[in-house]
Amino acid sequence: MKESSRVNRVRFIYDLTNDLFADDKIREFFYKIDYEKFEFEFDDKKIEKFKGSDEERWLDTILYRYDVIGRMVRTETMPLKDIEYILFEIIQVYKNKDVRNYLKWLDGEFDTHGKLGKSKRKRAHDDFRWLAEKIQERSLED
Repeated sequence: MKESSRVNRVRFIYDLTNDLFADDKIREFFYKIDYEKFEFEFDDKKIEKFKGSDEERWLDTILYRYDVIGRMVRTETMPLKDIEYILFEIIQVYKNKDVRNYLKWLDGEFDTHGKLGKSKRKRAHDDFRWLAEKIQERSLED
């Protein structure tokens, strides 16, 4: 039963990452991030152009998928060792300065529009960010 649970977790992550990288446009966009060719600037005109663009949609797709993985690790549903094969991709996205600029911009948007009842999110894509920070801490310990 324990082995079945592990196999199901690994299968879930495989399906999640396969969905990300089976889409040629998202995969191409990932490489744009990886090779530092993605740009996001705090300029009102550029932000307006970015809103609703394919790049925003692709970036959000990547971030939301990594959020799911981060949530699973954070809630101890998935051990970190089960996702070792995608740690590089997660870190490459997280360390990209323009992705981080986008996250900072989203944080501001959440401050303005992010209320849900009495609670308020603290950071955009918090589970993804938590996971990337955990991975970086772990690599410093090794």
